[in-house]
Amino acid sequence: MEEKGMKAADFLAISNNLKKTNENDTPFAVVKDQEVSVIGDANKTEVKKADYSVRFRVPQTHFEQKPEGAKEVGSYYVFSVAFEDITITPRSDLRIVDAIMKIIPFFNKLKENGDMEDFSKEELLSVFVGAGDEIHLAIYNLVATFLGIDDQMGEYMLPFSVIENLNKIMENHPEVFNEADVFFG
Repeated sequence: MEEKGMKAADFLAISNNLKKTNENDTPFAVVKDQEVSVIGDANKTEVKKADYSVRFRVPQTHFEQKPEGAKEVGSYYVFSVAFEDITITPRSDLRIVDAIMKIIPFFNKLKENGDMEDFSKEELLSVFVGAGDEIHLAIYNLVATFLGIDDQMGEYMLPFSVIENLNKIMENHPEVFNEADVFFG
């Protein structure tokens, strides 16, 4: 089972999912000068919990014994880790929004006045080709931050798993993406 990195189609799908988050009215808090205001539909304030699963490929030398459920693939162990009932706390919200802010410029044009404009499909593909490892690192960091995966393990997440989880995060928590948009606007 050979793993490939992010493909252009994955990048375009992420862009489309980011646009969908803008259409969602799940509320989020904005703090300005110690005043808290809510943007969105205040009737949708339920605490959201979701389950995630991440696949890792880790060198066998990192373990004294084979992890439960792991498959040996060459000199690596490949295994999944379940993250259950993940929710966003106020403290994690700050770190997650910060991580989201690092991916937004890859998907939107930032104008001098702070507004954002969508890239055309051709512009997105150009960004994808030119961004290299920067976009991958930003997406990996966002997923790892959201799930609480440390840097040591974060680098071993498999690319398809990272993309799958990013899309699930956007679907389950569009409000944090909209909250990040407010910082640019």
